[in-house]
Amino acid sequence: MQILYVNPARLQSGLDAIIKGAPLALISIAAMVPEHGAKLFDFKVHKYLEHQFRRELNKSDVVAISSMTPQISHALEIAEMAKKQGCITVLGGYHPTLAPEYVAKQPSVDYTIRGEGEHTFKELIDFIDGNRKQISLKDIDGVSYKNEEGKVNHNKDRRLEPNLDNFPLPRRDLLQDKKYIYLGTRVAQMETSRGCPHSCKFCCITKMWKDHYHYISYRTKSLNRVMQEVYDIDWKNDFIFFCEDNFTIKVKRTKKILETLIKSGVPNKMYFSCQSRVDTLYRDQWLIDLMHKAGMRQVFLGIESVHQQSLDAMNKKNTTPEMARKVVAMLQDRGISIFGGVIIGFPGETKTMVRQNIQFAKSLNLSCIQFTPITAFPGTSFYDEMKEKGMITSNNYKHYDLFHSMMRTEQLTSKEMYRLVGEAYSAYYLRGWIKSQAKRYMNPFGKFGWMTKNLPRFAKTVVVSGLEMLHNMGMTSSMISEELNDIMTQAKIEDQLKINKHKKPEEKTANIIVAQEPRKTAEITNGQ
Repeated sequence: MQILYVNPARLQSGLDAIIKGAPLALISIAAMVPEHGAKLFDFKVHKYLEHQFRRELNKSDVVAISSMTPQISHALEIAEMAKKQGCITVLGGYHPTLAPEYVAKQPSVDYTIRGEGEHTFKELIDFIDGNRKQISLKDIDGVSYKNEEGKVNHNKDRRLEPNLDNFPLPRRDLLQDKKYIYLGTRVAQMETSRGCPHSCKFCCITKMWKDHYHYISYRTKSLNRVMQEVYDIDWKNDFIFFCEDNFTIKVKRTKKILETLIKSGVPNKMYFSCQSRVDTLYRDQWLIDLMHKAGMRQVFLGIESVHQQSLDAMNKKNTTPEMARKVVAMLQDRGISIFGGVIIGFPGETKTMVRQNIQFAKSLNLSCIQFTPITAFPGTSFYDEMKEKGMITSNNYKHYDLFHSMMRTEQLTSKEMYRLVGEAYSAYYLRGWIKSQAKRYMNPFGKFGWMTKNLPRFAKTVVVSGLEMLHNMGMTSSMISEELNDIMTQAKIEDQLKINKHKKPEEKTANIIVAQEPRKTAEITNGQ
């Protein structure tokens, strides 16, 4: 059979214009059925011409589509096109796992795969392709489908594969690597683990990667398998991104991987990028030096909030704003750029508190940051809690794109949250960001000199495309409120006072003058 693997487009919002990662899930399931023909169409990077795409559909027997929640509307449009061309449609990924009833009942969807897809996909394709093993559809774990009466049947959950090394290497031959750009660098993706033992309030990871039979929530690949995948990647890429929820969950394991990478000499050819946690790097600060030595030059950190009450409520009690500031400084002192995440409107936070989060993010001077309105994804306990409280304001999955708001809180309406997201992006990227990044990256002999060769691409894909997206979404400096201006001014005054405190008397600034009419400044400490 001929199988077309499709990665749908996302709504063009937030940072979609500057982050385009390869669909690792699709090339992983493709590796499970090497006896069948395979082609990948990625709407994020491939030029779409309807007549050419329909031609691909005509050549295909099965269309396999992976979808996260922000992609689901487009995924269903693709499925409908495929059905009209006579294809069998299979949908899997995060959203079909989180909301299987919604996906499986769609007329254009033949089969829905829930959870980890490799074994389920293999068994399903064997079933579709003649069913030589004579198994019943109801015996394929992890599948949802409509019976002859149109009622949705959900087969029992698939148990997770306990040994990730048993999966074949992903089908990287299906990719066009040069099209995948992450913050101005050409990036390949691989995973060394799946899942996360933590349970952050807003996260849907545990729903995707949890085995309810054996209570497994986190699995790792062996060191040999990790290095095998590193060597399988085209080294013409600038970076390998460890595309997993947290590369540093098991510090001893991370240490072995990094030391092996150093011995291999790979960091002389390519750099690395990963996701980590503030509390881990604060607790094991030696790891930062080892990461740097191993070629780690980009790290994603969930900063989330400057308010401890919010961090505690998110199940991040082991993290403090002071720890975040310390870890950010340590990483940047070693020339490691940081992509940060900040949540806008977590329950309990007022407008003033949100604006304090924006100011805190600006003070960290990260290379890139994503401001995300608090989002309750369907199928999670957080969603159930918010729905019970009457906080869900939209069931349109186009609003679940981590830019628009789909809920409200006791303190903020969904419209207020949306405006605060716009204000955050405007304040961060339209006031001094270009100048700060130019200063950081344009010195070829500085600690961030590794970025020099990628500056033209960074300027095109990050600066130009990013600012164009902000402009298209109506973001301007006029969105920055008087209150946020006051908070930023007050922060500058306090920073100057701290500097003066450590200066000799004759060096101290005599007066701090604010060149505006005095206004009431928001109290930084009480969150009112």
